[in-house]
Amino acid sequence: MARLNVYVPDELAERARARGLNVSALTQAAISAELENSATDAWLEGLEPRSTGARHDDVLGAIDAARDEFEA
Repeated sequence: MARLNVYVPDELAERARARGLNVSALTQAAISAELENSATDAWLEGLEPRSTGARHDDVLGAIDAARDEFEA
């Protein structure tokens, strides 16, 4: 496993220690989440935009109608 140095403000480090947080696990989770988000962004950017022909206002109206129907 690679070993990295991560710098955080002193106050943040003190608060993490006081709570007994596993900073290593939190850092790993944050890096993993960012990698997943950037992979999703890259995938979305690779898609070709296609027009559905539906107007934005019509879609919003349909969503509102569906919400009303399910809440009833």
